[in-house]
Amino acid sequence: MDLRQLRYFIGVAERGGFGAAASSLNVAQSALSRHIKELEYELGGTLLTRTARGVAVTESGKVLLERGRWLLGLVDDIKAEVRTENREPSGTVRLGAPPSLGEVFYPPLAQLVVERLPRVSLELSEGLTELASDRLLRGQLDLAILTSPPPNDHLAYETLVVEQTFLIGPPRDPLLKRGKLTLAEFKTLPRAVLPLSRTPFPPEIPSRLRVDSSISMKRIVASGLGYAVMPYSGIYQEVEAGQLSAVRLSWMRADRILALPRGRPISRATRETIVLLKEICLELIHQGIIRSAQRAGAGKFKT
Repeated sequence: MDLRQLRYFIGVAERGGFGAAASSLNVAQSALSRHIKELEYELGGTLLTRTARGVAVTESGKVLLERGRWLLGLVDDIKAEVRTENREPSGTVRLGAPPSLGEVFYPPLAQLVVERLPRVSLELSEGLTELASDRLLRGQLDLAILTSPPPNDHLAYETLVVEQTFLIGPPRDPLLKRGKLTLAEFKTLPRAVLPLSRTPFPPEIPSRLRVDSSISMKRIVASGLGYAVMPYSGIYQEVEAGQLSAVRLSWMRADRILALPRGRPISRATRETIVLLKEICLELIHQGIIRSAQRAGAGKFKT
C-alpha cells in the first residue's frame, strides 16, 4: 500500500463513486478502479461495495478510511514543517527575563534579531521567576530565562549560565573593602540584607526588607540602609562607577535557566532566538559582565 493508493481510496469513499473521484483526482476511472482492486487484494478483503447510487464503504473500509485520513493529515503536517524549516524564520517570539538580565540581554538580542532574523518580531518583558513561569504555563510566553526555578513537570529546562553571586553594599563600605567575606561573617551582618522577593537564595540570609525591583534594591543599598545579594551582571555598571561596592560569596550561585513549555511545538524563530541568547551570554562572559561559575551553554533541555 502506498500513499497514492490511499488517496485514491479516500477520494472514492468520500465522493461516493468512481466517476466523481476520477474527475476530482484527475485520473482515469479505469486506473482508479485498478488501484482500488490492488489495494483490496493486498489487504485481503473488500473495501468498497457497488450500489445503485454509487459505492458504499465496508466495515474494513471504514477502518482504512479513518486511519488513512489521519495518516495523510500527518504527511501534510510533515511537509508543512519541512517547508517552514527551509524558509527564513518568521513570527513572533515572546521572551521573559528578570529585570537584571533583561538590562544586559535585551539590547544586544534586539540588535541581532534585526540584523539576522528580519522576519522575526520580539516581545520582551521582565518579571521574576514565579511570574515568568506562570506566563509560560498560560501560553503568554514562548521562552523565559528563570533564576534557579523549582522542578516543574510542565516546563523543560536548560542551563544558560551559572553566575557567581556577590554581596553588595554602599561605596567604600569597610566590610566589603577587605575583598572577602566568610559565611559566619555573612550571617552576622550589622544591617539587613535586601534580596529580591521570592529569590531562591539560602535561608540563612538575614532579611528584613524584600523588593521586586533590582533598581530600587540597588538604590536602597547605595543609601547605606543595608546589603543585598545579586549576580555581577545586575550590578556591574554601579560597581565600575563606584556607586556600589561588592564582594563575591563563594558558597552561593545563581542558576540562569532557559525554560520552554513542555509538549508545545517550538517555532524555528524561538529556536533561533535561543541560539542568539547563548551567543550573547558567551560575549557577556568574555566582557566580564557575567561572572560565570561554570561553562555557559553546557546543558540541554531536560524533557
